[in-house]
Amino acid sequence: MTAFVRIDHALASRTVLRHRPADRGERLARALVAHAARMGCTVRLSVTMVEPWCSATFSGSVIVLALDASPGPASSNWLANLPEADIPLGRDLIADIAVEPDGTRRRLRVLLCLDAAGG
Repeated sequence: MTAFVRIDHALASRTVLRHRPADRGERLARALVAHAARMGCTVRLSVTMVEPWCSATFSGSVIVLALDASPGPASSNWLANLPEADIPLGRDLIADIAVEPDGTRRRLRVLLCLDAAGG
């Protein structure tokens, strides 16, 4: 049996879908926009940066999102409660969210731990 025949008869490897870093940012943005909508606030978020991050126990990404929200009580309330909010992201975990000034606008800096539910 030649090597090519063995390759043809080999079991197909299991395909594992892995998210690219930009996909993580877009998925996070969609979850945050949905959370804001549930709080009565309309926001637009765009991913401006995704950087790999790791500690001794976790790996993940630091994601920066540009925030566009209409000023008002709903957006103020959402932003004030955002650091303590429980936002479901499957097996991933939002470890930290900071609202930062960005000139005349604001941005969100998020520490996302990947597969944190896996221990």
